[in-house]
This record gives sequence, structure tokens and C-alpha cells, in this order.
Amino acid sequence: MNLKNLPEIIPDGFTGAIMAIEGIKDAAVLLNGPTGCKFYHGAVADCQLPRVDSLDPLYYSEEFYFGQPRVPATYLDDHDYVFGATDKLEKILPVVAQKGHSLVAVVNSPGAALIGDDLERFIARAGLPVPCIAIESAGFSDSFATGFQRAVIQALELLNPQPAGVEQKSVNLVGLSIFHRHWQGNLDELCYLLKLCGIKVVTALCAGSRVEELQNLGSAEYNLVVHGEFADQITRFLKERFGQESIIPENGAPLGFDATEAWIRKVCRVTGADSSPALRVIAAARKQSCEILSRFNSLTGLPKGATFAVNTDPSMALPLTKWLYSWLGMVPVSVATGDSDNDYAAGLQKFLLDIDCMEAWNMDAAKAAPDVAFGSEFFISRLRLRGLPVIGIDISLPGNGYIDFIQKSLLGARGALYLLEKIINEL
Repeated sequence: MNLKNLPEIIPDGFTGAIMAIEGIKDAAVLLNGPTGCKFYHGAVADCQLPRVDSLDPLYYSEEFYFGQPRVPATYLDDHDYVFGATDKLEKILPVVAQKGHSLVAVVNSPGAALIGDDLERFIARAGLPVPCIAIESAGFSDSFATGFQRAVIQALELLNPQPAGVEQKSVNLVGLSIFHRHWQGNLDELCYLLKLCGIKVVTALCAGSRVEELQNLGSAEYNLVVHGEFADQITRFLKERFGQESIIPENGAPLGFDATEAWIRKVCRVTGADSSPALRVIAAARKQSCEILSRFNSLTGLPKGATFAVNTDPSMALPLTKWLYSWLGMVPVSVATGDSDNDYAAGLQKFLLDIDCMEAWNMDAAKAAPDVAFGSEFFISRLRLRGLPVIGIDISLPGNGYIDFIQKSLLGARGALYLLEKIINEL
């Protein structure tokens, strides 16, 4: 295989469904599928949200776990694809249910979905001591975000959270997943900025939350969207269930100074909170970066004029492209998003048109030969395999396996400073 022409690997709805459930601290995915579908998802879930103390793989050497603490699997083989997975499902369900989880989701792999095993029947007959849902088809041809949202809604339908006394100036964060790069740092940064404004976060749906928090989400006054493409179906469901209104940022995720300020101003305007404490923190970060950028620019002339490519979700691509162009004077030569049929993608195209850079929209990044590439490590590596000496800033998964000891963020004021540090040092 010619690695230079390797097609883009994009996580699909199957991965989205698994990460939605694995993003709940006390929930577990039981994968009805072969080990080939298990190991990647088990490794990513454990890396993104570690939940166990023991690092000894022998501790998880029992059947179905294969040395990994996450995503136990029925390890389907050719016999199972012909005769069904009844025996293995009957054995594995009680084992997983007795691990102390508050929720279990049985998720079919693409191949297992073809067998036609009735997962609902198995669950009903098992008499499990914990709530259990069956995700028979995760939307294998759909996007990660679509599979993620469907799984979140299924989990909420089973848990059936009840309306509660609404707490003023409180929100649920919707549209953040453990598959987002530096998700924990992003969550902590956003909670910090909101807390400065006197706004309480009830839960971050399926991003480090617990089942108890999800059952209490009806107490939030509003649903506050972080990444729009990960939230539109969920917020519609919550509106129908609880009558909760949603706060949706027009500028995309709070990435960069301008988008973060707009995000904070909007939520404070809607909730009646005081935005000034958080705005002061953002202004201080902006001032700090301005001083460093001025010094760097006087010595090198950079980053102004450096070209860049962006390959990520629309809610990230829109604020990132605007920020790089307006704050750093960098020039977009390739901008691509996984989903081009939403308001953020439309806003991005309008912005490119306004700055006379419309040719960058969906331009092949290899042909554009950018100085800096923003995207997954796969996207960056593919450009380098084609001989481009590109600077890579990984802002999404799949990653390269780099292990972070210090928590990092891509969103908020702290995220803006982190991205600036990466860009300037690489340039």
C-alpha cells in the first residue's frame, strides 16, 4: 500500500456510541463483536478517561477482558457469525454487570449487527442488577457525532431522569466528549470561567459525568452547548423532556480569545450572570500573549504571513480559522470540515469569502503546502509522508500516543495561550 495516498481515517458512529457510554465514569460498554473491534476502543477509552488503579494486565486476564479494563467483548469468531452469539452473550452479561457499574450498554459491532441476535431479549432474560441498554446499530455509516448523540439519548431514555427544582444560573454542558483532544482540560477551563461568573455546572453530559449526575440534569436552568455538532439532537431531546432552553454559540466552540469572550457574554446575558470576572481573566491572557507576540514578531516577522491548513469539526474550524487570521495574521490555504452542512460550516465559508480566501475551502492540504497544519495526528502525518515539512498542531484524535503529564486545554483563555505557545515555538 502506498502510504502517501492512504485515505483519511475518520471515526464513525460506532466509535461515537462507544465513547459516549465510556464517557460516563460508572458505566461500561459491552462490545458484541470480535477482538479487532475491541482493543482500539478499549485503549482509547482507558487513555482518555482512566478509571482503574491497577496497572497489572493480569488483573484483567479473565475471559472477555483480554488484559484491558475497558470494553469487554464477546470475541466473535466464524462459528458465531454462522450460528449466533447466544452462548457468549449469556456468559458475559452477568460478568460485566457484577463489576460495580451503574449502567451497562451492549453495543453491536458492524459484523455482529448482521447476525441478528436479539440483544433486548438477552438483556431481559439476564435479570441484571443494573440498568442495561442495547445499541443494536450505532449508525456505522454516520458521523462520530451522530453515533455519540444517539447513544447519549438512549442512555437518558433508559435512566429516565425526572424533572427537578430548577436552580437559577445553572447549566448542563452539552457537546463535549472524552474523544475530544484535551477534553478534561477543556472541561476544567470552561467550568472555571463559568464559576467566576457565578454559574454552576450541573453536569457535562457523557464527558466525565456519573449516572447520578445525569439523573439530576433536569435541575439545570439551561443547556449550554460547547460543540454544536455534538449537541443538536441532545438539546432537542432535553427540550422535549424538560422544557430546557439551550444556549448555542454563534461563533462555534470557545476557542481563541474572541470566541471565548462571545461564549461567556452570551451565557451570562441569557442567565443574568455577571460576565466581568471571566472577561478580566480573558483580557489578562490576551495582554500576556500580545506582549510575547510583539517581541517574537519584531525578531522574526512571524507569525504574520505564515500559511495554515485546518482539518477538524466545523465548531472548531470556524473560531480557529477566524482567530489565526485576525489575531496572528496567518493565511488560510486549506480549510476542511467533516460536516459541511451546518451553520458553522456556512459561517466559515462566508468568512473565507469575505477575506478573499474562498479557494482554501476543501482545498487539498498537500497541494496547498501550508506552513502549519491543525488537525489529527493522522492528518498531519499524511502531509509529512507526502514530503511536506509541515508544522503539526494536533487538535483532535486520533493522536500519536503522546502522554500528557500536565493538563492542557484547547478551549478558553488557557487554551488560547497553549495554542499560541505551540504555534510560536514550532515556527
